[in-house]
Amino acid sequence: MTDYKLNTNWLRTAAIILLILGIFFRFVNLDQKIYWRDEALTSLQVPGYTISEVTQTLAESPPITIGELRKYQQINPQRGLTDTLKSFATETPEHPPLYYIIMRFWMQWFGSSVTAMRSLSAILSLLVFPSLYWLCIELFESPLVAWVAIALISISPFHVLYAQEAREYSLWTATILLASAALLRALRLNTPVSWLIYTATLALAFYTYLFSAFVAVGHGIYVIILERFRFTKKLIYYLGAAIAGGIIFLPWILVVIINLPALQRSMAWINYRFTIPELLLRWVFNTNRIFVDWNYGWSFKSPFPYLIILAVLILVGYALYFLCRQTSMRVWLFVLTLSGVTALALVLPDLIVGGGRSKILRYLIPFYLGIQLAVAYLLTVKTSGLTTNIRQQQIWKVITFLLLSAGVISCSISAYAEVWWHKSDTQDVREIVREVNQCDRPLIISDAFVSNALSLSHNLNDRVSFQLVTQPANAKIPEGFSDVFLFAASKPLRQQLEQKYQSKFVRFTDRLWKLEK
Repeated sequence: MTDYKLNTNWLRTAAIILLILGIFFRFVNLDQKIYWRDEALTSLQVPGYTISEVTQTLAESPPITIGELRKYQQINPQRGLTDTLKSFATETPEHPPLYYIIMRFWMQWFGSSVTAMRSLSAILSLLVFPSLYWLCIELFESPLVAWVAIALISISPFHVLYAQEAREYSLWTATILLASAALLRALRLNTPVSWLIYTATLALAFYTYLFSAFVAVGHGIYVIILERFRFTKKLIYYLGAAIAGGIIFLPWILVVIINLPALQRSMAWINYRFTIPELLLRWVFNTNRIFVDWNYGWSFKSPFPYLIILAVLILVGYALYFLCRQTSMRVWLFVLTLSGVTALALVLPDLIVGGGRSKILRYLIPFYLGIQLAVAYLLTVKTSGLTTNIRQQQIWKVITFLLLSAGVISCSISAYAEVWWHKSDTQDVREIVREVNQCDRPLIISDAFVSNALSLSHNLNDRVSFQLVTQPANAKIPEGFSDVFLFAASKPLRQQLEQKYQSKFVRFTDRLWKLEK
């Protein structure tokens, strides 16, 4: 028992230290990484502008300065909360409004700088820790497992990355954990009040992200199996809570249905077909990235990264096996349904009709939370000394130390990086900014999505002007500029301008072309 106390004290102390480190990583250098197009859309839509409106305005106007372009990413007193809701409802209904309503008030209080925008997500990510602790207490009935789980998620490079992004994913993580804990509590107490609390948390999850529906289905399957397919009081309460949560969410469901074409346009990019080997490779990499992420690409010059990936996969597989063998059905079934429903809902369409839904790591947050719960349970049991001998304890302590150290190293590297894998299309931003900003009166012409220009505007100086083109055939190069660039431009636009002005654009980066003088 003395050894057990020493082991548990060691784990708790390490978890507290890692929690402090995790909080630090969530707030350090918030403005360091490139503010990419998804975040720029947050800055555009939260003040109440629509993508189509801004695109039309910019396309019909003469070149505007970067300072004027930034105005579309700031709160406009003439546009209220109704305009914010309208923007998301009509153009990106896949993003429910809870996070963005909070963000609007946040922008009114703290401004629209990159640091201000991302700090809300960082603060909301702290809700993950009490929610996770509560879930582990309800599920494992062990504060020690809860502390180890907190340690794992504190320095999980994936969770840290999305805690620093001006999107809703950190809040979604918290609501998944909160609703799951509330469900387990409701099943334990089986009182009307406990089920009302579950209803409220489920509604919060729905209004944070649409894929919360998969979480609710997983909860339902869990309750049905747990009740042995009998129409018991608990199952009736669950069905009532789920239906009530759906009714609360009904206004946004109607928004999605009415604006289904907009949703299909907004999400059309996920229909790009991947081969099964490509998908398998992404699944393997993404599973590795929730524990170890050094921003390596798809091919390695040394075998070391392969060994890390293999070791993580073995650990995850063994953790799930150990969980199923060592815990009651009430425990392992919950983890499997939490993880499995979302994974299957995204993987099966990709395999059957094609697409890239399952390769997007942030879509699979419930799946990866289940994996982290299983790994936390495995490490707790193996290092606490209750089921292992001294030699095995030492081996598992080393494994735990290496896994946690890899997370800390990953977060340390990421904290000071400007570009990471989840914003890979911004790799050339620094080169673009350096080249354009050194010019006297530069002009950037583009026919790409306006979000690309909005993203770039955070790094360009006020001498730069921008011209958006929607019809390449009508494109012109205005006079009065020292240098002319094409940014993320289509081939027809480049060819049209070269032919029209008998000139040539020279490639500078993957997305930047410069007009030869």
